[in-house]
Amino acid sequence: MIDKSKAYTTREGLPVRIYCTDAGGRHSVHGAVFIGDTWSCMSWPENGNGGSYYPLVEVKPKHDVDLWINIYHNHEGGYFAASGACAKLLGARGHRFACVRLTQEITEGEGL
Repeated sequence: MIDKSKAYTTREGLPVRIYCTDAGGRHSVHGAVFIGDTWSCMSWPENGNGGSYYPLVEVKPKHDVDLWINIYHNHEGGYFAASGACAKLLGARGHRFACVRLTQEITEGEGL
């Protein structure tokens, strides 16, 4: 079921605006698709598929995540930590030579 509070694109990646999800009838979802240089009015069934030239796909939010990892001289595996301070506590052993910050953009729900 399409939710007005979520973001959508078409399967082809075109931007979508959803105006209404309770219009009734076979195509109860109303909105517009940005095609070329203009917004074109469209309607879809409540699931966003079926009969539409532009099926809807939910856009999952993206988040930047910082992780810290200790690097050791003997190539021993380290632990990922949520902060530099936490990584320093985990890496208190003497053979650590670096504590590296890794930043990764992840999509909500990725890997689940």
